[in-house]
Amino acid sequence: MRPCDICPGGAACAGLNLAPILVRVFDLHAAGKTDKFEILFALDEDEEEMLETYTANVKRACWTRAALSAIAEVLVRREAEVSAGADWREIVEDTLASAKAAYENFPWHLPDLVEQAQDLHAQVLERVAGDDFGGAIPKRLFAKICKATVYGYLKE
Repeated sequence: MRPCDICPGGAACAGLNLAPILVRVFDLHAAGKTDKFEILFALDEDEEEMLETYTANVKRACWTRAALSAIAEVLVRREAEVSAGADWREIVEDTLASAKAAYENFPWHLPDLVEQAQDLHAQVLERVAGDDFGGAIPKRLFAKICKATVYGYLKE
């Protein structure tokens, strides 16, 4: 994922540090918490501290990196569903549509989901345990699903 122009890198990168919070936001949204204040109040003290620490002078590119990293994490976590008979394409479509809704109140750049689709695909591919993802979702198809999500061709 692309860092911002002033990224300090490593452990100080806001995008990398905000990603676990966005995974939590994704989970809260999936559990039915859709109001941004309801989500904010559901965060624990450590998560609130991370938000305070890493949102000072944060750029849109940082939020985008965090969102894309969070999406990769969610996709990797859902790999077990494939073992249980789920279809990777449905999982990817559902995850991207859910992320779009969950992160709508955050200043990430949604079109970067298309621009950075190959990077996101590579990140998921290197982190999943099995070989099913790459076979079921090649880069080109993944990019098409990302484009469809951004421009509204898929379920909302």
